[in-house]
Amino acid sequence: MKRAMQGSGVLLMKITVNFTVHIYAEERLCDELLIPHSENYGIVGEEIIEPLRIINNRSIMFEVENSVSIKEFYQLIRRHIYSEKNNRMDMYGEEQTTLDFVEEYDVLEIYFLKNGSRYSIVDKSKNLEFYMQKLGISNTIDIQILVSSDAGAVFEDHGIRFYINSREGKRHNEPHVHVDIRQGEGSGSFSLKTAEQLTGSKIRKKDQKIIKEIIENNQKDFLIYWNEHTDGLDVDLNQALGLIHY
Repeated sequence: MKRAMQGSGVLLMKITVNFTVHIYAEERLCDELLIPHSENYGIVGEEIIEPLRIINNRSIMFEVENSVSIKEFYQLIRRHIYSEKNNRMDMYGEEQTTLDFVEEYDVLEIYFLKNGSRYSIVDKSKNLEFYMQKLGISNTIDIQILVSSDAGAVFEDHGIRFYINSREGKRHNEPHVHVDIRQGEGSGSFSLKTAEQLTGSKIRKKDQKIIKEIIENNQKDFLIYWNEHTDGLDVDLNQALGLIHY
């Protein structure tokens, strides 16, 4: 293992990290979301997916103190992936960056990879060097990152799947539903109050019309699901459905 001494007497390790990334939903890989320059980001969103496309299948050199813990090492990885231009402010005006969201909701599932097997670290307070020795790793670490694209599927018609993500509390509180059109043809999110498109691209006008009609016809059920299954702010159903006007 390569080591260097700082002027302060702190021992540093130089480590090469080889990254691979996979996106999954239920038991199916969704690695089509990692294709460079694709406008298909699935329900995970561009701000999270795009930096993962950049890091996928790349090797990065890190210089860390030999006492660095697994928790600190994972923080270093997340902050490298979502650094500077990749660390955006929330598009809905919340005082939160992409990195804030990724760290708060533990979006990246980080594993050590050894001989094709993934290993998760339960006790992240122990130092990195301890686990490197345990796995027989010297200067190069293979890290695999998994990201779930799961969400609660609430409706499907015309090849369009409607999802409501459970983790919305710190992202934005506009009640909305995510859509995936014919397994990658297009994706985006739509307001459950107005049925207007909030995010996404490559959604044809014909599909936009279908999505709007489905939301309008199932608005009450969608809003109830939002209230019961997300950590966003609960919606006053009577007001949202126009039953009261105050």
